[in-house]
Amino acid sequence: MNRNHYMTFGTVLLLLGLAAFKVETVTLTEDSTRLLAQQMEQPEQSFVATTVPVKKTIVIPPWPRFLIISVGAILMLHAIAMQKPG
Repeated sequence: MNRNHYMTFGTVLLLLGLAAFKVETVTLTEDSTRLLAQQMEQPEQSFVATTVPVKKTIVIPPWPRFLIISVGAILMLHAIAMQKPG
């Protein structure tokens, strides 16, 4: 990988991390909630998910957002520190 690849990938990660701050929670549909309950093999939740339409809400913690921004910034700084091609 050359300097341009690092800079592009770092910029994409940085912008993705900044865009992640717009999303605080993710609400699943009834079908995906039912599928999640079946995959986790919790019979009491799968019974509730099949009888009552329940939507599961997932709260996103702030640390993945900061992690993505940090990795993107480090890749951009690494690209700046590399020698120019040619």
